[in-house]
Amino acid sequence: MGPLHGALFLLFIFNTLSVGVEQQWKFRQTTYKVMLACIIPFGTFYIDRKILSKI
Repeated sequence: MGPLHGALFLLFIFNTLSVGVEQQWKFRQTTYKVMLACIIPFGTFYIDRKILSKI
Protein backbone atom coordinates (compact mmCIF):
# COMPACT_ATOMS: atom_id res chain seq x y z
CA MET A 1 0.00 0.00 0.00
CA GLY A 2 2.93 2.37 0.57
CA PRO A 3 3.94 2.78 -3.08
CA LEU A 4 0.30 3.31 -4.09
CA HIS A 5 -0.11 5.98 -1.41
CA GLY A 6 3.09 7.70 -2.57
CA ALA A 7 1.99 7.62 -6.20
CA LEU A 8 -1.39 9.15 -5.32
CA PHE A 9 0.33 11.84 -3.24
CA LEU A 10 2.60 12.77 -6.15
CA LEU A 11 -0.41 12.79 -8.47
CA PHE A 12 -2.18 15.19 -6.10
CA ILE A 13 0.84 17.51 -6.03
CA PHE A 14 1.09 17.44 -9.83
CA ASN A 15 -2.61 18.16 -10.22
CA THR A 16 -2.44 21.01 -7.70
CA LEU A 17 0.37 22.66 -9.65
CA SER A 18 -1.45 22.07 -12.93
CA VAL A 19 -4.70 23.60 -11.70
CA GLY A 20 -2.80 26.47 -10.09
CA VAL A 21 -1.20 27.37 -13.41
CA GLU A 22 -4.41 26.89 -15.36
CA GLN A 23 -6.51 28.99 -12.96
CA GLN A 24 -3.71 31.56 -12.53
CA TRP A 25 -3.56 31.18 -8.76
CA LYS A 26 -0.96 33.29 -6.98
CA PHE A 27 1.58 30.78 -5.67
CA ARG A 28 2.00 32.21 -2.16
CA GLN A 29 -1.68 32.90 -1.61
CA THR A 30 -3.29 29.73 -2.88
CA THR A 31 -1.12 27.06 -4.49
CA TYR A 32 1.40 26.92 -1.65
CA LYS A 33 -1.35 26.61 0.96
CA VAL A 34 -3.12 23.83 -0.94
CA MET A 35 0.13 21.88 -1.24
CA LEU A 36 0.88 22.38 2.45
CA ALA A 37 -2.64 21.31 3.43
CA CYS A 38 -2.25 17.95 1.74
CA ILE A 39 0.49 17.07 4.25
CA ILE A 40 -1.63 17.94 7.30
CA PRO A 41 -4.36 15.39 8.10
CA PHE A 42 -7.76 16.77 7.04
CA GLY A 43 -6.05 19.98 5.91
CA THR A 44 -7.72 19.81 2.52
CA PHE A 45 -11.13 20.22 4.17
CA TYR A 46 -9.94 23.47 5.77
CA ILE A 47 -8.48 24.75 2.49
CA ASP A 48 -11.62 23.88 0.59
CA ARG A 49 -13.84 25.74 3.03
CA LYS A 50 -11.70 28.77 3.84
CA ILE A 51 -9.65 29.51 0.72
CA LEU A 52 -11.02 27.79 -2.36
CA SER A 53 -14.62 28.81 -1.68
CA LYS A 54 -13.57 32.48 -2.05
CA ILE A 55 -12.05 32.00 -5.49
